[in-house]
Amino acid sequence: MADAAGASSRATSSYAAALVADPGSTPVALRAYRQAIESGDKALALRAARTLESQRALPIDGHLLLLSESFSKADWRNAALQIDKMEEGGTFSFMAPVLRAWTMLGAGQGDPLGALSVRAGDSLSSAYAQEHRGVLLLAMKQVDDGVTSINALRSLGAGDARNIQLRMAAATRLVALKRKDAALAMLSGDSPLLILAREEIAAGRPLMGSVTRPNTGLAMLLARVANDLIRDNASPVAVTLSRLSQFSDPGYEPGKLVLARALGAAKDADGAVAVLDTLGEGRVTEAMAWELRFDLLLNAGKFDGALALATQRAESPAATPYDLARLGEVLAKMERHADAAATYAKAIGQMAGPDKSGTVPWNLWLLLGREHDLAKNWASARPALERALALAPNEPSILNHLGYSMLENGGSVAEATKLIEKASQLRPNDAAITDSLGWALFKGGRVDEAIVVLERAAQSEPSVAEIGEHLGDAYWAAGRRVEARYAWSAALVQADEGDTKRLSEKIAHGTGGKP
Repeated sequence: MADAAGASSRATSSYAAALVADPGSTPVALRAYRQAIESGDKALALRAARTLESQRALPIDGHLLLLSESFSKADWRNAALQIDKMEEGGTFSFMAPVLRAWTMLGAGQGDPLGALSVRAGDSLSSAYAQEHRGVLLLAMKQVDDGVTSINALRSLGAGDARNIQLRMAAATRLVALKRKDAALAMLSGDSPLLILAREEIAAGRPLMGSVTRPNTGLAMLLARVANDLIRDNASPVAVTLSRLSQFSDPGYEPGKLVLARALGAAKDADGAVAVLDTLGEGRVTEAMAWELRFDLLLNAGKFDGALALATQRAESPAATPYDLARLGEVLAKMERHADAAATYAKAIGQMAGPDKSGTVPWNLWLLLGREHDLAKNWASARPALERALALAPNEPSILNHLGYSMLENGGSVAEATKLIEKASQLRPNDAAITDSLGWALFKGGRVDEAIVVLERAAQSEPSVAEIGEHLGDAYWAAGRRVEARYAWSAALVQADEGDTKRLSEKIAHGTGGKP
């Protein structure tokens, strides 16, 4: 009952007591194991896992827990056995090459780098193996080869948060190996986080995330996989793996950040904040934790809290354009569009500098244009959107937004249609762009063509009210009155409060003002 009610602490203690009372019960052990993982009780998780292993009922992720325990006890023989069992289970077999490599390193036997070789076509195993190759080389003090290996991955996503974290781990290890210049080079780039990390190294302050031991190597792998699962909306499994990451090495702070992110994705914002409160000191750690706290508040709809956090940061003497952009983001979420536009404009002004020669990314111009547009300030919106398009002429989101806004603000239908057609060619399966194209065709009087396109958009995203309304308008113009009212009625179910009156009027009277 406590489990069902979300009373995690009470549920954990009750399952623990039940397992003591009936240590041979598989159902009790399974429930105790899952609750222990969810609540972060490693001792209970291990006790339940050992019971389940003796009954041959251990879940596949349980072998990862027992593997981490084998690593901590330097029991390399049992570690190899747990990897074999996990590989037999299939689900997490893609981790086996990396796990065997760290086992060999810990045991001092075999070739850890050779263990990372994977069969052709196994892209999933290969992706994780490539990351750990560089980390293992640095752990083995093969510095030049390690740097080369990690630098080879930069082209796969130099600005990606996961890539940055890998480079930070490498830089931390390089500093420990007295290779400060190599560490600074590893962190080259204009990301605010990379700039901050370089400042910390230059000042002689440590970063986080160095990986030299098997336990930390396992923690890194599990956190990395968990982070990928969050991106794929598989939050329950992500929570399990990120908890196991922390069980493997409680001091691995990047793993804490992933665990907090996983809990946030699982709608446990309080649990996520509790994890963030355990993070150590350091400007880089604090910056990453701040970003995550902000996102947690924003995604949970706690806009007042997010606004207070962003305002404090944006008004500080050390505020950056990125801090202003985060403030603009929460103002946009609160539908304070004029304020958001003013904040984005201030961020752009800081980036451009007094002589307006600084580089401003296209997405910031797009955000500025969007907020001006939503604030009914088309005169300011259009030049901002056109500036974004000049910087990124093949970006579908800009093409679509500018084209659709032109349709809504009395611009050239032919010009707008041309922009949206290009966006659709670049991203043909995007329902929002397909809807825009259908609406452009409708505005241009090509009603039959518009219906075909809008039907495709509605099939792709049947829950979007705007698409349904557009389809209803096109049906009505084609004389298909029953279908029009059906489309509007479907849109009405999903519509925001401000749109319901207009849709109800259309259902009653159509678009011509009479039944």
